Amino acid sequence: MKNTLRAAAALLLASSAWAQPPAPNYAQTLVDRMLAAHPELTILALHVTPPASADNVIIASNIGRIGKKADADDLSVLASGKPRMEVTKTGDLSVELVMRDTNGKSIGVIGSTFRFSAGGDKAVVLRQAERVRDELGAQTPSLEALFEPAR
Repeated sequence: MKNTLRAAAALLLASSAWAQPPAPNYAQTLVDRMLAAHPELTILALHVTPPASADNVIIASNIGRIGKKADADDLSVLASGKPRMEVTKTGDLSVELVMRDTNGKSIGVIGSTFRFSAGGDKAVVLRQAERVRDELGAQTPSLEALFEPAR
């Protein structure tokens, strides 16, 4: 009977219901930090191509979707280097910019959404997105650093 109980306990501990969630990576720490520092920012997602991977995916965000492949719009921002802006269904303004590391190397795309009112100045929101991009870049030594354990 004791062996049966021990085996059952071991199974419960090993099951996904009891398993510890994975430790957050440095990229998620950066997302959380930016959201705390910028209350006007409602959504932030980092799209990068992980080392040894062919797919550009979301590696950190405040809306989940981790592992979701980048869509054509995301990839066009990365290829062209030009920002992309779009008013969302909720009326907020979504801005996508190339993400850079501290050396200025392009490493992905930052998808950000800001509170926005009809008739608002999109140039102001673009400057806010650029400020977030620059702050992220100053804290990102390399693509590989994004995958390290949270600091």
